[in-house]
Amino acid sequence: MTTYSYTTAERVQAELQASAAFASTTIPSLTTINTWIADASAYVNQLNNEIPYGVSTFSQTIDYNGEDIIPVKNSPITTFNSLTYYTADLGTSDYATSGTVLTVDTHFTVKANSGEIIFLSGFAPKDGLKRFIANYDSGYDPVPATVGMYVTKSVAHRVLNTLLNQNVNDRADGGSISVGSISIVEPASYGVNSYKQLGQDLKDMEQDLITTSGVFRYE
Repeated sequence: MTTYSYTTAERVQAELQASAAFASTTIPSLTTINTWIADASAYVNQLNNEIPYGVSTFSQTIDYNGEDIIPVKNSPITTFNSLTYYTADLGTSDYATSGTVLTVDTHFTVKANSGEIIFLSGFAPKDGLKRFIANYDSGYDPVPATVGMYVTKSVAHRVLNTLLNQNVNDRADGGSISVGSISIVEPASYGVNSYKQLGQDLKDMEQDLITTSGVFRYE
C-alpha cells in the first residue's frame, strides 16, 4: 500500500511553535509524528473517495454503448497515456490480441479538466463489453495547499491532545509542557481561544475538502 504524506514534521513543529525539532528522544517521537502524518493523509484520501491527491496512474476498462463522449472515473487528467480499442468481441478467441492503440486527435481527443474522452468524426467503434482500456495520469500537481494545511493542523492538534493528556495524568497541568526537547505551551497559557480555533479550523477545512473533492467520478 502506498503511503502518502501531505505535510512534514517540520511544518507540524512550526504550527506548534515548538522549541526544537521532533526526534527519537521526543514525545511524541519523530517516528510517531510521521505515522500520524500518514494517518491524517490517508484520512484525507478517504474524504476524496480513496483517490489520493497528487498524481496517480489509472488503467480503466470501458464498456462501450455507442456514446460520443465517455467520462473517465478520475479527473482532472494530467497526462493521457493511451487508449486501446479491442476490435474483437469479448469472449472470442481473438479478443486478447485484437487491441489497437488509437491516435489522439485522430480517433479521439481528451478534455483534461472534466476527464472526458471525445470520439472524433470518422471513427465509429463497435459496441461491446471491455471495448476500451484507457491509461492516464490524474490528480493535482502541486497538491492543493488546503490539503497540506489540514494535515499539518490535524497532526498538531493530535500532538497537543497527547501531551495534554499526559500532563494531566502526571498531575502537572498548568504552565507549559516540556517533554524531551519539545516544549509546547499548553492551552491554559497558549490561549484557550487559540486552541479552540485550531479545532474549529480543522472542522471547517474538513468540510471544505468534502465539498470540493472531485478527482473521482462515479459511473
